[in-house]
Amino acid sequence: MAKHPEGSDPFDVTLPEGFEPEDPPAFEAAAKKGGWKIEHDGPVVIVRDVWTDNEDHAAWLVATKAGLSPERVTVWAGRK
Repeated sequence: MAKHPEGSDPFDVTLPEGFEPEDPPAFEAAAKKGGWKIEHDGPVVIVRDVWTDNEDHAAWLVATKAGLSPERVTVWAGRK
């Protein structure tokens, strides 16, 4: 199991339906560097395992790399 900063939790971030990154290789590289998993559920893109201390930071991290406003993503926390 990877080490994560103390006080951090895994968050899942869902991008808007139909989202396509402007620069797919850069987005995938950011996900790999962050240890995130990108999943597709039909037209929905889910970024899993965004480890940070709160939902706002998780939204900002993913939205910034995706070229979106953080308000356009949905965040879930507390997965088991």
